[in-house]
Amino acid sequence: MPESTLSVSPAMRRNFIWISLSCGLYWFAFSLTRPIIALYASSLGLQSAAIGMVLAVYALLPMLAAIPGGFIADRFGRTTVLRVGSVMMLLSGLLYGISAGPWTLAIAQLIAGLGQMAVWLAVQVLVTEGPAQGNESRFATFSLYMAIGQMTAPIVSGFLADRFSYKMVFAGYILSSLLLIFTSWRCREDQGAQPSPAEDPAETAAFEAASAYVANPTTGNEKRWFEQCLKLLKNRKFAVILLATFISLFIVDVRTAYLPLHLESLGISNTRVGLLVSIGALSALFVRPIYPRLMAKLGFGKTLFLTFAVSLLLLFAAPFLTNFYAIAALVFVTGLALGINQPMTLSMIAVSTVPEERGLGVGLRLMSNRAAQFMDPLLFGCFTTFASLQTSFVLIGLLLLACCAFALQLYLSAEKDRPLRGPNLNKSREFQQHR
Repeated sequence: MPESTLSVSPAMRRNFIWISLSCGLYWFAFSLTRPIIALYASSLGLQSAAIGMVLAVYALLPMLAAIPGGFIADRFGRTTVLRVGSVMMLLSGLLYGISAGPWTLAIAQLIAGLGQMAVWLAVQVLVTEGPAQGNESRFATFSLYMAIGQMTAPIVSGFLADRFSYKMVFAGYILSSLLLIFTSWRCREDQGAQPSPAEDPAETAAFEAASAYVANPTTGNEKRWFEQCLKLLKNRKFAVILLATFISLFIVDVRTAYLPLHLESLGISNTRVGLLVSIGALSALFVRPIYPRLMAKLGFGKTLFLTFAVSLLLLFAAPFLTNFYAIAALVFVTGLALGINQPMTLSMIAVSTVPEERGLGVGLRLMSNRAAQFMDPLLFGCFTTFASLQTSFVLIGLLLLACCAFALQLYLSAEKDRPLRGPNLNKSREFQQHR
């Protein structure tokens, strides 16, 4: 009886609402600025290489801090990390507002990247705390707030840029950051929270591993983590997971950062550009009912091939389309394939690693995410110095096609050398259904 009461207490319910609001505000602020940074940099007269550097610097610190971020959250507290991150977002918004050249804009990007990573890390941990009862309802509500932020912000961003100016978009980002600071101070963490059986086993392992490292951050411990890292990278199935994550996030970042530049060259308004970005976010909502059926029918290998084939269409087809509705259809279909990556790779981490490796595995996956956001603008900036933007899409597509072929070959060789075991397959499918 007491446990049941705790699970539905008004204080816990209010706290969860504040956490969910923080999540929604984070995604609204992120999605408000990300699609227009390249357009704003172009309006300042920056050349392609400079635009690429400005976009790449956003992911530099988060890429380096992906694993240490979990340690910091465990040592100093999730709410502390959330509040510091929200203040950093506000600071980056002020810098966006006064930026009139590449250096101020790059510094704003650097601070925004680190602050947003801190906020997103903290809210993900906070939402998993609490009793196991009602977990599914909490996660569904949390995802709803996230989806609302992702889908509404790009449209608002495009409208503000068209009707007023890019500075007004940054004003919206500042306002969202102020609201996030307020909600972050209303969030509380459960000091006695322990991971519950219903939580994501990969994420739970990450937090447990991070706590162990923080409790004893010795040189010997660091060496052990480095050895575990090398061991994981020698695991071919895990290497496939990292490659799949990198490729998927690379294409998502192209859709968010560079597709708007292509659309602008076609004379498509910022409002419609924002609508297309929102369509890409909307398509991810349709993945949940599709994903378990695909995995049950096709298995990991064929599903991986299918997601690669469909998602690459964005790079090979988008440069040759000029009709808004055709581009919208392409963004929606490829968004379905891209949306499958997250649950698929997380479920495979749980299957292809032992429990004590999963914390590092999730950390390496996060690093792979940020590495994609870092490499995407650098490669685009490089290619556009000697080729058109449309040709650069195709060149990037060819590079990623080679990466996809290598990932599939690696997976097939791993399957050939080590046949799948029945219990692992069952565990994978159970975990997929849970997600």
